[in-house]
Amino acid sequence: MITVEQPILAAAVARSGDPKIQLAAWGLAFSLAIALAAPSISMLAVSTSLSRDRMSYRRGRGYMLWLSLGLTFVHFILAFTPAFELVVLGLISAPPELAEPVRTGFRILLPLVPSLALRRYQYGVLIRCGKTRAVSLGTVTRLLIEVALAIGLFQLTGLDGVVVASTAIATGVVYEAIYATIRVRPVVQDNLISITPGHAPLSWGRFLRFYLPLALTTLMQMMLQPLVSASLSRMPDSIGSLALWPVLFGVLLVINSAAIGFVEVVIVHLDQPGSIEALRRFALRLAVLLALVPLALSVTPLGDLWLIRFAALPADLLQQAKAALWLVIPLPALTTISSTLQGTLINGQRTRGVTEADAISLATVAILLTLGTLWGGRNCLGQAEGSAAVLCGVSGVYIAVVAYAAGSVARNLWLWRRSQPVYLSIRLRHARA
Repeated sequence: MITVEQPILAAAVARSGDPKIQLAAWGLAFSLAIALAAPSISMLAVSTSLSRDRMSYRRGRGYMLWLSLGLTFVHFILAFTPAFELVVLGLISAPPELAEPVRTGFRILLPLVPSLALRRYQYGVLIRCGKTRAVSLGTVTRLLIEVALAIGLFQLTGLDGVVVASTAIATGVVYEAIYATIRVRPVVQDNLISITPGHAPLSWGRFLRFYLPLALTTLMQMMLQPLVSASLSRMPDSIGSLALWPVLFGVLLVINSAAIGFVEVVIVHLDQPGSIEALRRFALRLAVLLALVPLALSVTPLGDLWLIRFAALPADLLQQAKAALWLVIPLPALTTISSTLQGTLINGQRTRGVTEADAISLATVAILLTLGTLWGGRNCLGQAEGSAAVLCGVSGVYIAVVAYAAGSVARNLWLWRRSQPVYLSIRLRHARA
């Protein structure tokens, strides 16, 4: 359900005036905001694991609020001071015509960090206490509010697309934070004891030791988006590539959702004897099935139906989008493999390997995007020589997809290496059972 949010909002943005500028601005504004909010995403795991009693819950909530207030202050400084130009026009090197729409969208998204942190922290308690239906209801309601608001603003106002999408997201996350806070109160009172006997109250040190590795992993994953935006800004047809990227990435998110959810399946079922081969067979079938989706979008009328009728992609970006979809084909299969290996490591409580793999993936993507920027950047025409000339003039979105795929391959290779001892121990455990 969560993965459909981005394609729907991108479709709303694409129907506004000057869709290329608005799509590019929306993609950049949201990538900056979500990178800043990355530490908040880990609050779900923190709360689920550490909220054993009311004392720990309240202390953890206090720590979460202080951290989110600090991140919100950073967001405010970036959005309302000259630091914005330093980051967006200087560090990211976005085209000047994107500056104001990106700034407007980024300002509207100011509530994202505290709302996301609070929502995920409260949801952690609900999940720990078995109230998962309440979580699902909150998420579905938020999505309905965002869709209704985006459609209403688009139909009834002349607001820019980036304003419509940012307002919808900001309203949705604020609503869900309020909803989660209301739903969690009786659960805390009825399901959590005052304090766990024999356990020291949650301290800053214990909180940070658990939280920081999770936050670091999430931050590395979320940094891919601003990294791609910064690289696309420096490549040929930068506005077209920046406009196409959120549409393409939204398609990938929807396709990948089944593969991403496979992690939990692997974690749970590896405890059952004889499950390794069954999980591998299912992973293979899932990988093939998911790879067929971008293939179908590339070679059948489904591509036109999605890109033109639903996503409302500007006509001059259509062929570029279809060509990029060919490069997307291996990505769902790579994600399925990654989820299988990651679930194995988590089942064996070897999560350090996952963090290492994320770091290797981020470094691989960064290196390839840097090379793409140096060899295929906006100023390469007439200057590139030899092998570097091959990339000169190539659309940045193609380079970004290839870099993303290479990062996935590097991640999988490291996960495979780290998971082999775990597989061996699981096989021995199954044999003894």
